[in-house]
Amino acid sequence: MRVEEPADTFLALPGSGRGLVWVNGFLLGRHWDIGPQVTLYCPAPLLRAGANTVTVLELERLGDVLELRDRPELGPTEEYVEEFG
Repeated sequence: MRVEEPADTFLALPGSGRGLVWVNGFLLGRHWDIGPQVTLYCPAPLLRAGANTVTVLELERLGDVLELRDRPELGPTEEYVEEFG
């Protein structure tokens, strides 16, 4: 993955099943297609200008692409209301 200028970004692995993702040797997190979270947050300090290494350990099925997105996709929002009484 090449980055012109490091900035906060969000990684998505459409079509992939479940597994782990590392960026430049740092464990970014786990991904799983059942969601609800679709993207993993990748802070700018983990990236270098130019070439970066993304390692994916896929345990089910590997998708065709790795996407860098400018905003998170965290799934639908839920409202939690607790009544005391």
